Amino acid sequence: MKHILLVAAIILSSFANANEMSNPCVYHPDLPGCAGNNRPMGQTKRVINIPDRWGAIYLNSANLAIGYSENNTKGEEFARREALANCIKAGGGKNPIGRNGKGCDLMTQNRNSCSAIAIGGVVGDGGAAGHSDSSLKRAEEEAIAKCSNFTTHKCTIRYSGCSRHPDYLRY
Repeated sequence: MKHILLVAAIILSSFANANEMSNPCVYHPDLPGCAGNNRPMGQTKRVINIPDRWGAIYLNSANLAIGYSENNTKGEEFARREALANCIKAGGGKNPIGRNGKGCDLMTQNRNSCSAIAIGGVVGDGGAAGHSDSSLKRAEEEAIAKCSNFTTHKCTIRYSGCSRHPDYLRY
């Protein structure tokens, strides 16, 4: 009985080794198609270092000036500063105070994703909203939906864009 079990164990182990030996990804993990689950135990996955990119959108409700930044690689604070400066510039170099007690106001910001701002109505009689999402289409849809909560006027996208490295969605 012991001999039969020993022979069965040897036969089964040769089948297990044959499967690993016939897999070229075990010895050459960089071959095309050799990634993720094809790697043997203990071997780490390849790390892709894609730099972060930030964006922001500001709106001045007093004059409907919009300022944005996208694909800023210096960081979140730099993206906000750039968008604020663009909002003031879009308002003719002025930053008047609106009914909300603010001038240019941060509507939304993002990292490696997309943002949109929707505005409905006119100065003094309308609404606005911003939204960020991994999908540009969803960011626009949500911005319009949120804007519609603030006004009876039809909301339209005034700006939308994405801040991410071109390779970000490939991996």
